[in-house]
Parts: sequence; C-alpha cells; structure tokens
Amino acid sequence: MSTIPVVITGVGPVSAIGCGREPFWKSLVAGQHGFGPVTLCDTSRSPSKIAAEVKDFRLENYIERGRVIARRSPRAVQFALAASVLAMHDAGINLDACDADRMGVYVGTSIGNVADGYALREKWPASTTIAPHMAFYLFTHSAACILSAFFNLRGPMHTISQGCSSGLDAVGQSLRLLQLGLADAMLVVGTDCELDPYIMAILNASGSLSTRYNDEPGRASRPFDLNRDGNVVGEGAAALLLESEPHARARGARIYARVAGYKVCAAGENRKYSHDAPEIDLRPCVRAFEGTMEEAGWRAADVNLVNANGSSSILYDRLEALSLADALGDAFPTTPVHSTKSMLGQHGAGSSALQVVAACLSIHHQTAPPTINHQEPDPACGPIRVVTKSESMSIRNVLVHSIGLGGFYYSCGALTAPNGLSEAAQGQSGSANGGSSIADVDDERPFVPWKAYKDT
Repeated sequence: MSTIPVVITGVGPVSAIGCGREPFWKSLVAGQHGFGPVTLCDTSRSPSKIAAEVKDFRLENYIERGRVIARRSPRAVQFALAASVLAMHDAGINLDACDADRMGVYVGTSIGNVADGYALREKWPASTTIAPHMAFYLFTHSAACILSAFFNLRGPMHTISQGCSSGLDAVGQSLRLLQLGLADAMLVVGTDCELDPYIMAILNASGSLSTRYNDEPGRASRPFDLNRDGNVVGEGAAALLLESEPHARARGARIYARVAGYKVCAAGENRKYSHDAPEIDLRPCVRAFEGTMEEAGWRAADVNLVNANGSSSILYDRLEALSLADALGDAFPTTPVHSTKSMLGQHGAGSSALQVVAACLSIHHQTAPPTINHQEPDPACGPIRVVTKSESMSIRNVLVHSIGLGGFYYSCGALTAPNGLSEAAQGQSGSANGGSSIADVDDERPFVPWKAYKDT
C-alpha cells in the first residue's frame, strides 16, 4: 500500500544535560553526564540516591505567564510545554498559516502525573477540600489537552502510556496517522518525572536502580559494561514536530530525517513478570528490529548507527545486545552502537523521545555521540561495537530501540537522512511567535517565551 512519507522538522529536548537543540547536542557529544544527588524528593529510605535532574528549570523561560501555569501543573506537564515550544521554534513553523484541524498532538508518558496524586494524598486531611483543577491536572491525558489548547491544534489527540518506550511509541503511532493522511502534522512529546519517593521505592523493590555508585554519580550508568548494576532514574522530555513530507516542503521547511519505519512487538506466550528471574526471550526484540528494517527497506549492512536502549540494566543490556547480534548477523560486530542513557539515565517516556532527538542530530552532524563509562565490555553482550568517544562518520540510517520494563514488548524506529544528508529550506518560513525566518538547521534565531494561542 502506498503511504505518505513522513519527516521530522523540529526538535525540542528538555534534559539534565541541556534544554534546547544546541545545548543538548553540545553536552551529548562532549560526553557530559547529568547525574547527581537527588534534590527533588526524599531519598532517606532509598538505596539509590542519585538521578538525572533538570536543573534550574523555569517554565516562564519558555512561555509567558509560565510562573502562574507552573503553580498547578505537574512537572511532567511543564516539561511537555517547554519541549513543545522549543520544537515549534526549531521547526520555524507559522501555525497561523496551517490548517489547525489537521494538526494533532501525541503524548507518551510512562507514569503520567501519579506522583502528584501521591503528594495530594499526603496533604489531604479529612477536613480539607481539594482544588477543583486537580480533577483535570492529575489525569494522564492532561498534557495532551494543554498542548492542544496552547497551540490551537485541533486534529487528532492521543496519549499513550506503556512504559519507557512510550516516547518512541508516540513517534511511531504518529507516523501511522500521517502516512494515512489523517493529519498534516503531529506534535509528538515524551515526558516523565520519576523523582518521587514512592516511584523510587517501587523501582528499588524491582531491583532496577543502581546503588553501587551513590558517591560517584557520573560513573553509575554503564551500558553494556561488565560493572553495571542498574538504571539511574531521572526526569526530562523531548518534543518533535512530525509532518507529512508534502506539507513540510510546501512551507519550505528544512528536514532532519525521514521516519522510514517502526515496529512494536509484544512477547505474548503467557509471559509473567519477574523482577529477579525473568524469562530471556530474544524473539520479540529480534522481530522488532527485523520488522523495522523491512519497512525501511534496509539490509543489516545498511544500518549505520544504533541508538540503543542501553539503560545499564544488568539483564536488558545483554538481551538487547544478543538480539542485535541476531538481527544484524555478520554486520553486528562492525555496526556502531551508542547509548544516550549513559548520560541521561532511564526516566520513562522522556528517555526514548530524547533518543529520537539524538538520532536526528546524529544524522545532521554526521556524528555518533559517545557512550560514557563503557570501560570493561561485558563478554555476555558479545562483540558489540560500543562508541566510547564522539566519532565523525557517514550516517544515513539510524535504528532507535527502546525496551519497556519487564520485557513484555520492544519498540524500534528507523530514521533515514533526507536527500543530500542536509536539506536546508530554500524558501522562507515565518514564525507565528514573531521569530525571523530560517534558512538552515544551524541558524540560530532569538528565542523569546511564547504566548498561548488566545494571547497572540
């Protein structure tokens, strides 16, 4: 079946190593981690005491009246707003010139705003009333609703919540909507804040978190390394503007990458969750890799870079490496693999959305970021070629992979470079927020906080 090609034209990272395209990329290629002692919640009862926090975050730096909105908005929703403004600004899109009925929102989140619900329970004595707005803000779909209202996007609106892959899954499901012509553009966001005593307690109980490196946070996340001992929790978000290629070209947009394929595969077969002795089944992970490459029309040798899940999990790093070896065959030992989570940690949907941003920027800059702390390769991961220093290389095709907690399903996406690797806009595209037109992805335009739709 013939489908409409889909491209990525804007990126907006909000992360522990930098907010905005350039700060994020510069930190990533420099191997700068974002880990430190947890300051946003009480860790006195937590064996793991480190995290990737977004330092000095202020919503008013991204939107007007941000301080007022932040008073009642969960932190993950604030991240979603900031990331979306950054992505729209980066895309240089004039929203007033677009058909709002054909522009949609797709949000991925792992835990939603559940931490705010825990906090409300602690503060709520029997004699105290609950603020009416909590009925809206605590629900998982509130971020998508707020983004739709803020930007006046009146097309499809969805929220997906199925673990850490939710950010990548939001990209994949938006791809399908655009391929079928159900929208012209989709604002896609992955966002989460997992820094809450109860969330950390749950993750500690599952054996997921690193505890060995509390005194040396920068060494804690060690993808595919023999001395890894678990994930590092955190927070963050990323937004991407996906457009049908005809829509993007009609407005003179520049393109980071085409979304060439996507596959999500469940394990099935009466799989049961086990925190300490899970079933090791490579098949669903291999199917995700192979299905994505098949849709993209790639052979194994066509993959230039893998942006791996690589969360420093004792179990799932090994499973991922062995699945890659199966899917790539003879190409596996020479295919570069890197993990952004070595610097950003594993923090729900924001992690996998940030992976997609990193993949876009790797294609544009023809550079693979490093995987820090990979010092002693784990023999159980096989002959995996982990990039440990920033490398300039020819990058046309990138696989992005994410694993949900428990190994119940695996998600994979394929990004391919636009023709000529970098397609600068030949026309001029004005910003609805008063910014200047853009000519190339490297062009720096002044950023000012955005106004909501009714305020512009």
